[in-house]
Amino acid sequence: MTVTLIRALLFYFTVILAMRIMGKRQIGELNPHELVITILVSQIASIPLQDNTMPLANAFLPMLLLVSLEILASVASMKSLRLRNLLQGRPIFLIRHGKPDQKQMRRLRFTVDDLIDALRQKDVFDLSTVEEAVVETNGSLSVRTEESPVTPKQLGVPTPDNGFPIPVVTDGHIVPEYFGDQVLDTAAIAKALQKESLCPGEQLVVTIDDSGTVFAVKKERKK
Repeated sequence: MTVTLIRALLFYFTVILAMRIMGKRQIGELNPHELVITILVSQIASIPLQDNTMPLANAFLPMLLLVSLEILASVASMKSLRLRNLLQGRPIFLIRHGKPDQKQMRRLRFTVDDLIDALRQKDVFDLSTVEEAVVETNGSLSVRTEESPVTPKQLGVPTPDNGFPIPVVTDGHIVPEYFGDQVLDTAAIAKALQKESLCPGEQLVVTIDDSGTVFAVKKERKK
């Protein structure tokens, strides 16, 4: 038992040291090659904890090698843009000039639901207000919304609360139960779409807020 505890403490501090050597970014958002190194280091460290007969050097040496490779890759990527793009990838626009880039969404296997969920996590509930949205190399989403110099709230002008727009069509299908137990009236959705002369099967996404304002993005034909 004592041997197990001592080995656990050794690997605990070794893994922490390895993460510190590889940089603070390892603790937060990880790029693909950083994530692979982190997973491998943790897996290697766990093996000697399960087998006390295994020499510690059999784990420390591979961990040292992986940490060295990470440092070398980081230094090399700072000097070579081509290597940096290979290891980290490039940021990709999902929305540009207010319009979702459906080609890039297909490339990233990003569904409409994925996009709307990611925007909500950025406190953006209205897709129509988004000017640009970029998927960064670590997988996070950066968003720029419409900029307004003065808002009614800042001027003290009362405005009606229209709620935030709810997706009622995604990928050409009417979705009345988008928020689970809050089921919308399918007939009302169809009526609103008909009023705007919108065919559900031709739309990538359609949202409607409490005031009945409709925002739609038409599907692009695959080339």
